[in-house]
Amino acid sequence: MKAAMKNVSFHRGGALIIAMLIATLAAAVAVTLIVNEQRWLAGVEAQRDHAQAQALADAGVQWARHILFQDARRSDAIVHLKESWAFPLPPTPIENGFIEGRITDLQGRFNLNNLLPTSRSKRADVERFNRLCRQLELDDNTRQALFHYYLAGLDFDNPSSPSSASLTLPPLFDLSDLALPATAMARLAPHLITLPEPTPLNVNTAERGTLKAIFADIRDDDLNKILAERDKRPFYSLEEFRRRLPPDTRLLNEDGIGVGSRYFLVTVRARQGDARAQAQALLRREPKRWPEIVWKTVE
Repeated sequence: MKAAMKNVSFHRGGALIIAMLIATLAAAVAVTLIVNEQRWLAGVEAQRDHAQAQALADAGVQWARHILFQDARRSDAIVHLKESWAFPLPPTPIENGFIEGRITDLQGRFNLNNLLPTSRSKRADVERFNRLCRQLELDDNTRQALFHYYLAGLDFDNPSSPSSASLTLPPLFDLSDLALPATAMARLAPHLITLPEPTPLNVNTAERGTLKAIFADIRDDDLNKILAERDKRPFYSLEEFRRRLPPDTRLLNEDGIGVGSRYFLVTVRARQGDARAQAQALLRREPKRWPEIVWKTVE
């Protein structure tokens, strides 16, 4: 009898242990499922937020196209820094995030593709680039290294030579392709751009150092006067630009400079939750047409 009771007690104890093990296993499985579900939900939310942030950034590019189109309806003859496109969109709160953006006139920088043999203002632009290099105290070796892409027969001292004129080179698309030391690139980058075709330098938007390079020789005081004049009222033509220059200030060559622009860079940043996104686009604007997207990245 006692043996039978012990046997029953043993079986009951074993069953209890098994039941506890099953309950523990079930709890572990449940916890694992909950944790995995939470991770999955967090991943889905992160992907959703990132997709929404990218959509916001992409929408910012369309905002920029609208701004440029509306601005061109008012005046497509000149481009200057007091127009609506030139004022950045500050960080603007939206639900669970923000968006900000900026439009930059790229024809306020020196376009390296103006040095292509097919450029009508090549001679003037070679001279301007040489002056820019001297202003930035870049040595001749660095200057030559910069043009590894253009150097196959290009004569810098005589850019109109037959060997230079016979070259057929595609435009350079990215400054990072230049064989240039990092220190020299850091000096030049704020002044340079690569656009799909030769373009005039816009004297209404050019940065101080880039603008200085269009003059044969100019004192800092006179350059300050030009910038002050431009700030008061933009230049509406090259003739007006010449007329408003300080006395004894001389343009070395007027080829390849102007008061208008076609190419603009749009940069938009957006945040949705913890996700961040950035869109960049190169826009080309033609009179009475919606600005064309030359290239665009959203990441």
